[in-house]
Amino acid sequence: MTRVDNPRLIGHIVSVQGFRVKVELLPETRSAMRATLDGVQAAIAINAYLTFALGAGETVIGIITDLEARETFDPGSSDDLSLELMKPRRVASVQLLGTIEHNDDEPSFSPGISVLPTLDTPAEIGSPDILRAVFEIPPRRNKPEGYDENDFDCDLKIGFPTGQACNVVRASYNDLFSRPLAIVGNTGSGKSFSVSSLIQKAMKALDGAREEPHVFILDINGEYAKAFPAAEPEQRLPDRIYLNGKEFALPLWFLNAEEICAWLSASEQTQEPVLKDWWAIAKGGNATAAASMGAFQNAMSALDQLLTELTRIKKKAAGSYCDAVTGHLAGTGIDTTAFTALFAAHRSVNDYNTEVMNNQAAIAAESETLKDAIRAKIVGGSGAAEAGARTADSPLPIARATLTDPSLINRAVSKEDTFRVDAHLTTLKLRLRTRLDDKRWRAFLNYEEAATQIDTLSSWFSCFGLGTDTGPKVSVLDLSMLSNEVLPYACAVIGRVLLETRERLPATSRYKHPWVVVLEEAHNYSRPARSDEDRGHRLARLTYERVAKEGRKFGLSLIIASQRPSEISQTIISQCANFISHRLQNPDDIDHFRRIIPMQARRLLDQVTILASGEAIVFGSAFHLPTRVQFDRPDPGPYSQTAAPYHEWHKEASAFPLGEVMEAWGT
Repeated sequence: MTRVDNPRLIGHIVSVQGFRVKVELLPETRSAMRATLDGVQAAIAINAYLTFALGAGETVIGIITDLEARETFDPGSSDDLSLELMKPRRVASVQLLGTIEHNDDEPSFSPGISVLPTLDTPAEIGSPDILRAVFEIPPRRNKPEGYDENDFDCDLKIGFPTGQACNVVRASYNDLFSRPLAIVGNTGSGKSFSVSSLIQKAMKALDGAREEPHVFILDINGEYAKAFPAAEPEQRLPDRIYLNGKEFALPLWFLNAEEICAWLSASEQTQEPVLKDWWAIAKGGNATAAASMGAFQNAMSALDQLLTELTRIKKKAAGSYCDAVTGHLAGTGIDTTAFTALFAAHRSVNDYNTEVMNNQAAIAAESETLKDAIRAKIVGGSGAAEAGARTADSPLPIARATLTDPSLINRAVSKEDTFRVDAHLTTLKLRLRTRLDDKRWRAFLNYEEAATQIDTLSSWFSCFGLGTDTGPKVSVLDLSMLSNEVLPYACAVIGRVLLETRERLPATSRYKHPWVVVLEEAHNYSRPARSDEDRGHRLARLTYERVAKEGRKFGLSLIIASQRPSEISQTIISQCANFISHRLQNPDDIDHFRRIIPMQARRLLDQVTILASGEAIVFGSAFHLPTRVQFDRPDPGPYSQTAAPYHEWHKEASAFPLGEVMEAWGT
């Protein structure tokens, strides 16, 4: 068959080496492009696609990875002595990728190859219908049980194959957002644009659906507010978190036992047990429990103050705490008769003064007895249900006043233990006071302020619009104003709370209302484990390793965006089902991907160092084939434009806005 008969024909196979073949090109096939009945298509070029007919309705498809020209002898045809002329022999190396099956005139792609093409098999340019089966009709994933229709998934357009703008690349919507996705690349390579483009397209495909949060972006550079604009965003100030442009709070009482111990750097042997008990005591449970807990705490404070006053003989107010103690404990079931009797004889003598002081030992002993009874009530609760609801891990409100009570930690241990660990508790209380005074932790401590008031876990989620139709579908958590020490704690707590929320859904509906968390610049808080790893980074790493491993079954997935994939926990990266790799230069990052990319596409990864901005190599279960893609630009894009120094330095008419910076810095 000649080119005239078949304009797609470009050569024939001359070598078969496993799943790699070599195609000798026809002498007239010299241009990278060729005009066919379907228009101009890529013919002889790196990344062009060739097909090889096997018969019986099957076609093998491959990608050109190498081109070479060799010189061969062309002896004359006559018997006369003649010169042997050299002629070029042009060969294309092709990596076979899969099989196209023609069923009912609708081609479909299969990644398996059961029969390899043989020598002399014609090589043809991939026809539009075959390329459409490969790129435009992605795998259909995650069909719900008992679902018979075909619209359970969506073919999400992400761009077009590099150099083939007439074609389109689509991905499986379900697969892309149901399992972890990694988007990597050097700074300026287009990561933020890809993240914005994907999410914008994904949300646009949901027009007419409920307005509720689906995607949570941990934006540590403050760049996504433009791509997902909020109404009337506030001016950003230091040490604050912003949710969709409004100041937000991450209440300290969200911290579980492990997190509060890490936050206060508690020593494992002596301070952690006390701190965990204190954290459980400080959390008040439901409204009724909180009221009784407050009474217990107030009574303990009055007793502590009484014991302090008893050591000051000249103080005239020591005995006045009796009424305060008995008042707080009224109706709690704690017997205060013996305690009150110690003051009965002195009510008319110098206003509880001198004679009370002369009875210090008995009052001190009875006060300790009362404290033990109160402590038992606090720790044990009034019933099994109440005790089960109030643990150190429960996200139950704690008043700021409770946190600043200097004697509160002492109440988590008995009187004898207090003396034994007094030095350790002193340093723990000092760290607590220092943390509470440190303005960098404002986002954890502003939950009682009018603008950011959050008094229950439910009210925190309502700020996102969860449980209602008030949206928006994309929640941008701007963490860019947090210090490096605070950031990993914030990321860890947000991720853990979202996962534990999903875990508490009924098992039959965990896959409904799925969420996706976007970890922007994930290498800042999801690093591999190290011997010198600080506690905040360890918490964040463990949180997202758990989400990566277990989140899928609970309807929680991740999008990991990073400049350094080799500096992200291997546990997290290993769970990614799909990858979008923009330009990479670091050998460690490239070698990492070379180990996980499918064997037949590793030659494609050689091009990762020369990708243009916005270009990427995509591969994974959401795509049929690893492909070099030019991504569609988001509209609007994020705040990630690269500066133009010549234009700015040459044309700028105003001075650097130093005043705005100082105001934003709070100085």
